[in-house]
Amino acid sequence: MREMLTGGELDYLTGDYLAELTMLILGRDKMKNPERGFAKTFLIQLEDCLGLAHDRGVRIVANAGGLNPAGLADAVRALAERLGIPAKVAHVEGDDLLPRSAELGFAGVLTANAYLGAWGIVDCLNAG
Repeated sequence: MREMLTGGELDYLTGDYLAELTMLILGRDKMKNPERGFAKTFLIQLEDCLGLAHDRGVRIVANAGGLNPAGLADAVRALAERLGIPAKVAHVEGDDLLPRSAELGFAGVLTANAYLGAWGIVDCLNAG
């Protein structure tokens, strides 16, 4: 993250933290603790770079929320507050199909998620 923030002019920094295997790992993590289910590595990277991103006016977009986007958003807010960095944090939900898994014919799975596209992200960015 730091390399990208210092490598040139940026308006947005995006990060892809999820893959199918990652979703499995996050699912197991969330089973152990319902407050988890997001990519903790993102928080580690963000702790090192949030001030730099803020100073440069770079907006960060990541899918690191995984199975708990609200939990990651809360953790980012807490991190920003602890670091004394003003940050606007938003998250997108709606991809979790697990509550409908039986209805959709795949009961008993650990996770079930759908790709939503970028519309929710665009809405968050437009909202500031």
